[in-house]
Amino acid sequence: MRFPAPAQVAYRLLLWALSPVLLAWLWWRHRKSDAANGHIGQRRGYIHPAPGSIHGLWIHAASVGEVQAAEPLIRALLAQWPAASLTVSTQSLTGAQQLRQHWGAQVQHLFLPIDTPGATARFLDRLKPRLLVLIERELWPELLLQCRQRSIPVALVNARLSERSAQSYQRFHALMRPVWSQLALVACADKPSQARLAGLGVPAHRLMETGNLKFDLPIGTALPPSLDWLASRSAVLVAGSTHEGEESALLAAWPAFAQQHPHCALVLVPRHPERFDAVARQIESAGFPVRRRSQGDRLGPDDSVYLADTMGELRTWYAHATACFIGGSLAPIGGHNALEALACAKPVLFGPHTHNFQSLYEAIQAQGIGALVANASEALHQLSRWLSDPQALAQLGHAASAFVQSQQGSSARTIEALMPLWSPLVPRQLAPVQAAELAHQSIWFNPTWVPAATPEVFEPTPEAETLATGSGRGQAHRVRLQGREAVLRHYRRGGAMARISKDRFAPQATAQSRAMAEYSLLRLMHAWGLPVPEPVAARQVRHAWGYGADILVAMIPQTSNVVQALAQAPLPPAAWQALGRAIRQLHDHQVFHSDLNAHNLLIDDQQHAWVIDFDKCGLRCGNEWKAANLQRLLRSLRKEQQRCAPFHWDESQWPLLLAGYEAGAATTPPPLSYNGPAG
Repeated sequence: MRFPAPAQVAYRLLLWALSPVLLAWLWWRHRKSDAANGHIGQRRGYIHPAPGSIHGLWIHAASVGEVQAAEPLIRALLAQWPAASLTVSTQSLTGAQQLRQHWGAQVQHLFLPIDTPGATARFLDRLKPRLLVLIERELWPELLLQCRQRSIPVALVNARLSERSAQSYQRFHALMRPVWSQLALVACADKPSQARLAGLGVPAHRLMETGNLKFDLPIGTALPPSLDWLASRSAVLVAGSTHEGEESALLAAWPAFAQQHPHCALVLVPRHPERFDAVARQIESAGFPVRRRSQGDRLGPDDSVYLADTMGELRTWYAHATACFIGGSLAPIGGHNALEALACAKPVLFGPHTHNFQSLYEAIQAQGIGALVANASEALHQLSRWLSDPQALAQLGHAASAFVQSQQGSSARTIEALMPLWSPLVPRQLAPVQAAELAHQSIWFNPTWVPAATPEVFEPTPEAETLATGSGRGQAHRVRLQGREAVLRHYRRGGAMARISKDRFAPQATAQSRAMAEYSLLRLMHAWGLPVPEPVAARQVRHAWGYGADILVAMIPQTSNVVQALAQAPLPPAAWQALGRAIRQLHDHQVFHSDLNAHNLLIDDQQHAWVIDFDKCGLRCGNEWKAANLQRLLRSLRKEQQRCAPFHWDESQWPLLLAGYEAGAATTPPPLSYNGPAG
C-alpha cells in the first residue's frame, strides 16, 4: 500500500488540527436535541450498525436537500432490496430528522464521521459497505482514499457541479486528482454538470446524465386539520428555505401588497431551524403578531404572516400555496431547488443568485413557469400581476406540473446505472440476520435456521460429535438444529497467549468481535456463491475482562479436510485442481484467508473443494499478497508431511493445485471494485 500523497498528508494534518474544535462545536450546537443522542461518538467512527446492514449498501446524503434528492432513490431501492441491507448517513441533524420522518426505523441512519483517518477507518471497518453512493457532491478526500484502500466502489449520483465549484476543485487539483478516476459511476443531474466533471478528469465511460432525482419526489397534498385556515385565504405566498435578509425584505414589502390584496397570507419557512427564533423576532419587529406552527397557532382574521418553524412540511406548504418564493436566491447563497414547488403545480419567484441550480432556473425561465426578480418588492409586484389573471395563473400551474412530469424517471435511470455496480458485488440477496441481546451476551442468527437464538444453541449436547480441528485452536462439534446439521466452534487462543488465557479475547465492540466478524464475512461470501459454509449463528459472551466467542455454520456433508484425506490416500489430480479453483475464487473476490492451511481446506467425495475457518480474515485490496497466501498453504503441506505418517503428498502434486488456481480465473468473474493505487 503506497503512502498518501503530500497533498493528502497536508489535508490530514489540517483535519486533525480542526477536529477538536469541530466536535466541540457540533456537541454545543446539538446538545439539547434528543435526536442527536450519541452523534459525537458516531462522528468519531464509533458506530454500532445493525448486523443486517454490514456488507450492505451505503448512501450518504449530507443534509435536508440531499436527503430529499435521495428519497426517490431510496424508495426504488427498497422495492428491489431488503431494507436491512441499506444504511443512509447524513452530516446535519436536520437531514437526520428528515430521513427519520420519512422512513422511521425502516432505514438505518448513521452520522458521517469527521474526515480524519481514525474516524473514517473505524466507520468503514465496522459497516464494511460493498458500495458507497454519494448524493450530489459529497466528496471527502480521506473517506474516498480509505474506500480505495478497501476496494469499496464509490458512485456519485444526482451529481451537480456549478462553475464556481468546478473552479474550487481545480485549485485543489493535487488533493482531488485521484478521486476523479476512482469514481466508478457519476450519474449527473444535468448536462452542464456532466461537462464540468469531465473537465475535472472523470473518465467519459463512467459519466452519464440521468436527470435530477427530485423530479421524482412524491408530493403530499393532504391538508392537515390544523391548517384548514389556509383554504379560506384569497392567496398564499410561501417563501421556502429562506436565509438571513430574505425574511426581513419580504416583511418590509408585505404591508403594501396586503393593502392591495386583503386576506392574503405570507408563510415564511426558514431554511435552518436554529434561525426560527430570530425570524420570529423579525416578524414582531415588523409589527406583525407572531403566529408559529410549532406552537399550533392559526392565523386570525386580521393576521397575514405565519412562521412555519417545523421540519419536513415544506412540500405541504408548497402544495397549498398560490405561488412560491424560493429562498437562497435574493441572498447570495445560490438558490435552492424549485422542483418541489413546480411539482405542486405552482409558479415560482426567485432572485438573481441561482448558480446552485443554474440549468434548472434557465429551464424555468425558458418554460415561462417562474419569474426572476431583483428584490422582494418586485417579487410581490409579480405576484400581484399573476393574481390579476386567475385563468393565466392556473395555466402557469399546469405548465409547471407538466414540466416536472416530462422530466421524471431519474430514479429508474439511476437504479439501472447502479445495478452493474451492485449486482456483481452481491449477486444474491444477503441472508437475513437478526440480533438478540441477553445478559452479558450478544447473539446474531439466521432466522431460517434458528427461529430464536438462545444460549442453549451454543452448548453442545453430550451426544454431539467432536470434530477434528487440526491445529487445536478451535473446539468444534457436530450438532443438529431444526433437523439440520451444523458445526459449533468455540474460539480459542493460539501461540503464547493460550498459556495466559485459552479462550478470552481483549474487549471489542460486538460487530468487531471474532465470531461476528467471521459471521459477517461468511454471509457476504455465501451471497457471492463462494465455496464456504453458510453462517448460522454467532455469539459474543462478555466477561469481567474480555469476551468469549462461538460460531455455528452449516455442516458441509461428506467432507474431510486435506490433512485427513492425505492420511488415508493420495488425492486425485481433479481434487488438487478443485482446491486451486476454490482458492482462486476467494482471491478473485479479494478475500484474504489469514490461516490458509491444509486443515482449513475440505474435499468431498465428488472432488468438490471448500474453504473454512475465516477467523481474522477479511477483504484486502491489491494482488501482491495472493502469492504469499499460496506459499502459506505450501508450507502447511510441508509441515504436515514432517508431522504425519503416512501422509500421501509430495512436491509433484503442487503444480496440479496451481493449474486449478490459474484455470479458476476463467470461471468466476470477480466483483467490480477499485484496485488501483491507494495513495
